[in-house]
Amino acid sequence: MEWIIVISLLIIGLILILIEIIFIPGTTVFGIIGSICFLLSNYYAFNEFGNQVGLIVSTISGSALIILVVYMLKSKTWEKLSLKKTNTSKFNKGKTKLLKIGDEGITTSSLKPYGKGVFNGKVYEIKTNGNYIKEQKKIKIIDILHNKIIVKNL
Repeated sequence: MEWIIVISLLIIGLILILIEIIFIPGTTVFGIIGSICFLLSNYYAFNEFGNQVGLIVSTISGSALIILVVYMLKSKTWEKLSLKKTNTSKFNKGKTKLLKIGDEGITTSSLKPYGKGVFNGKVYEIKTNGNYIKEQKKIKIIDILHNKIIVKNL
């Protein structure tokens, strides 16, 4: 019966650590619980079976954890989970030359203070001076700073 407890805690610990690493990184809850299960299994092995068996279980469980991490790194698991493309563009870059102060348009999303609006049939990222403007409301350009289009509600 004691062996079942030790093996179960080891397996549960490994599974929870894997879940933390692969599926939900950054939450730390599964990692902490998995580590606790892992350590409890080693403690239980030392406590119930003595030092010699405890050291064997600790060595095997530590080796299994190291092999698991090395295998994951070699199998390029991280590359499947990571974003490779870098966003280097800006939404309004070069488009604001077609606009002028006083142009009127309509919001296509709510502005809190950022959102989207349509001017002359083209969609732009726009900003208010801190006011909330609902979707599908008429707006007017009050300022253009570089690529920022500042609007107000009509």
